[in-house]
Formats: sequence, structure tokens, C-alpha cells
Amino acid sequence: MRVTLVLNLPLSVTETFQRDLAGALASGGHQVVVHALQGDPPPAGSLPPGVGSSSACPRATDHGAARLAALLRSPRRPLAQMARRAVDRFGWTARAARAAALAGPIWATRPDVVHAGFSSIAVALADVWDLLDDVALVVSCRGTDELVRPLIDPTWPAELARVLARADVVHVVADAVAGAVVELGADPARVRVVRPAVDLARWAGMPTPLDGPPWRLATVTRFVPAKGVEDLVAALAILRDGGVDATLRLVGEGPQEGALRLRARRAGLGDAVSFVGSGPPALVAAELAAAHLYVSPSLSEGISNGVLEAMASGVAVVSTDVGGMGEVITQGVDGWLVPPGRPDQLARAVADAVADPPATASVAAAGRARVASAFPRADQVSAWLAVYRDLGGQHTAAPARAAGEDRTP
Repeated sequence: MRVTLVLNLPLSVTETFQRDLAGALASGGHQVVVHALQGDPPPAGSLPPGVGSSSACPRATDHGAARLAALLRSPRRPLAQMARRAVDRFGWTARAARAAALAGPIWATRPDVVHAGFSSIAVALADVWDLLDDVALVVSCRGTDELVRPLIDPTWPAELARVLARADVVHVVADAVAGAVVELGADPARVRVVRPAVDLARWAGMPTPLDGPPWRLATVTRFVPAKGVEDLVAALAILRDGGVDATLRLVGEGPQEGALRLRARRAGLGDAVSFVGSGPPALVAAELAAAHLYVSPSLSEGISNGVLEAMASGVAVVSTDVGGMGEVITQGVDGWLVPPGRPDQLARAVADAVADPPATASVAAAGRARVASAFPRADQVSAWLAVYRDLGGQHTAAPARAAGEDRTP
């Protein structure tokens, strides 16, 4: 099948889930195109083998009537075709212009299946799916948009329910997310659990000598509110105030970085907190190899790739008990779970871990064994190929809706 994976930004080396998905489908013989809604095309050679790229229509944010008229006259046939569909569906409106401008480049990739990499993308493109109603739709639900956003945005449940009802497959990363999407209106028969996975060969899996102090803590994440990084900074301050000589390395980037730097400075942490930035898997592997403990302070997760990678690297993990993390970690056996939003509990778990290095080493070894048995890359690839094999039997995309309508640019 021809699969178009729709993302906000071009695929990068740090997006483990999306790269693994694209690579798995390509390895199974599917023709995969990554379609980015914004950003420059990815550099040559940066995509997995067999994966192509596409991008949104220039000026796709110009949604006036003049834009719609221009789309109807466009020499690019997919744009003109989508404009005609949009006028039929939404009338001569700015809404029609926006839907057509976004749908045209996706239609030009000639997909049998469009796979929205996040449910927030699927919601943003809800009108597009109305225009592409002869194409199968898969929606990936990663956790925050299904478990947290409905609690804080009163309009979100109805918007999400609309695309969940349209989807041929609703992919979730954990049983906890599966329960949430069913409550939001997804047909249970269309929900498929495909968990994140770890390529063990990519991670060293060498036990980190517990040779502190100082005790080196690390996390790999985006600096956004749902990731709870400010709680980790607060936990570090509690540890150091309590006499635990600990440092923290933050691997990642995001809009909260400035606020986190200010918080660390105001807490008097000085050089105890290092902002590493983001980078390829080799950078992450090096940071994990140097860490005594990995700490995931998230307020929301499906299943954290960062946690799985740390466990695969032989690093003991302290994680908040959110989303599907309880499906990964057995308390005190292969990691530790604490309530979200409680820096004091994070600090206590870290302090207990560094106070007993032999026990922590045993937990780290059990963590690596856990991901090796329950989250191997081969199982994820098989699961994705099974989803698409079943999808091919359920939905055959029409090559064109009307005579003369095609997807040739």
C-alpha cells in the first residue's frame, strides 16, 4: 500500500516512534511518504531507507475566497480537485480554501492510507479527512492528547471524537490510552495497541558504575508543561538541600527552556543543572552511559521512549506513574514509580536509590531484561505490519472519485 505519514515537522533523527513506524512499514514493502505540514524538507539521506518526503502547499495559511479561486484554477490537478470537493462540501468559504490547500499535497502523494502521527494532527486536519473520504485513515494516539487535554479543554473531547469516528484504525501506545479513546467514542473494534519498542543493538546495555557522589541524574524529553521538567528541577533542589550530592543533565529542547533555566538559577542550583540540547541517538546513548539514574517526571505519557531507552542501556529508572508507565515498570523490581506532580516523592525515590547502590544495580539489570523481553523492536515491526495487513483487507481506497479526477501533480 501507499502510506502517507502526516507530521507537523519533517522527520528528524530524534523522533524515535515516527522513524520506527516509517521504517517498519517500508521494510514490509509499503511505499511510505512522510508529509510535513511545516518546515523545510529533510536533508538528503536523513530518512530511513525506502521512505520519501512531501510538504504542505505554500501559503496554506491564506484561506480567503481569492485563495479558493486560485486553487480552483491551479495547474496542479490535486489542488484543483480538492478545491472542487471543498466547494461541494463547505461552500465558497475560507474553510473550504484551508481544507483544499492542506488536502491537495496529501492527495498528490497518491495514498491508499493516510496515517496521522498524533491525534492533535488528525483534529487539526478534520476537514481534510472529509475531502479524502475515499482514503483509509489511521490515527496514532500517544497519551497526552487523550489522557490530559480532555480534562483542561472543554471543546477537545468533541473534536477528538469526530476524527476517532472517522478513523479506520485508532493506534494507541498503551492499554491506558486504549481505555481513554474508547471512552471518547472510538469503536473498540478499530483500536489497536502497538507499544513503543527498543532496538537493543542501538543501546549499549552496559551497567553504569554507581560510583557517586556526585550522583548523576539525566532525562531526555521536550521542555513543555506536560513533561513536568520543572518538578524534576525542584526535586534536585530538595535533594541537594537534604545533603544529597546530585547533578542533573537535561537532554532536549522546547519552549520552556528559558523558564527552566531561570527556575534552576533561582533555586541556587548553579552548575548542578546542565542543558545539553537535543541530538541524534549517539548523543542520547552517551548521556545515558554516563548517568547513574534516569528520571522521568512527566505529568502525562503514553509510554515513554526515553524510559525504555534508559532501561535498555542498563540505567535504573524513576518515573511518574502516569498513562501506561505502570505497564512498563513493576514498582521496586525493574524501576520505581511515584505520583505525578510531587517533587518531594521524586526526590525521596532518588535518595533511596543512591543510598543502596547494590539494590539499584539489580533494578537496572531487571529493567534491561524487562525491555528485552517485552518491548523488542521485532515485535513492534510485526505488530505494525499486522495492522496494515488487516487494514488492506478492510478498506480499498478508490483511485479517483469522479471521471477525470486523479492525483497527478
